Amino acid sequence: MKKRRRSQLNQVVDKPLYFKVDKKIKKLASTQQLQSRKSKLLFLALVFEDQSYVIIDQSGHPVEYSPAKYTYQEGLSCKKWKLINEEPIELSRWINRKEDIPVLIEEKRSEKELANCWVGLPEERFLRYKKWATPSGYLCGTYAAAVLLAYYQDYRKGWMLPNEIRKKNTADSLVLTKALRSQIQPLGLPTIPFQVSTGISSFLKKNGNHERARATLLGSWQRATKRIREGKPVMIGILKVLGSTYGNHWVTAYAYFETETGERYYKVHDNWGDYHKVIPASWSNGTVSLP
Repeated sequence: MKKRRRSQLNQVVDKPLYFKVDKKIKKLASTQQLQSRKSKLLFLALVFEDQSYVIIDQSGHPVEYSPAKYTYQEGLSCKKWKLINEEPIELSRWINRKEDIPVLIEEKRSEKELANCWVGLPEERFLRYKKWATPSGYLCGTYAAAVLLAYYQDYRKGWMLPNEIRKKNTADSLVLTKALRSQIQPLGLPTIPFQVSTGISSFLKKNGNHERARATLLGSWQRATKRIREGKPVMIGILKVLGSTYGNHWVTAYAYFETETGERYYKVHDNWGDYHKVIPASWSNGTVSLP
């Protein structure tokens, strides 16, 4: 019912309009006026043909950007946003079009990041894995890897796992985590990035997939934000010595945020029962990702 109501409120764009979004030129399909339930301020969702979207404030500044395809219907949080059905939307009130193809989202550069804007995947996509929690000991690497692989199976074209290990779009992780543990943590000991990436690669090869996981040892921001902008989650290691309240732990990050003063955050599935936890990026050191 909610999806049907949302489609009724969307205003279809008749005249072709294009925007530069990161590295791509995207055609606008529809717009939707929104109201923040917290601040009561008005915002505008720009929905593109591939159903990725950008939400802008009244000054035209992006506050939320989902780069992945087909995320608008599931990505817009009804707890955060109220849909507004008013008179036809005049884009000129929201966007100052000085160019034929305005730049909506700047390309990512190492020295410059989009400020005060959540970038990433909808947290609703990770609700299915909410109960995928580390049962005991040091198995967080295995469980974070399970979330990463399940997401790829569910949402990344061409990524399949054998049905006997996990059926697509199911919440059962038992066989998958058991199979991953045998490759990543057979002794149940703590892991470093290269152990996790090697274990994932071995698991994939054993099951007929010749893609390889990749690891970085130091930091996380550059690799993680690059992957997330590509619409891909990434495993990040967080350390007690850097302030992590989890101790040394692995989580699966799928969105990020940087303030204008340089504070950085990730939104993660923490495999402790919270699938939309926000943590400081300063806790992190090391990543594991898939192509």
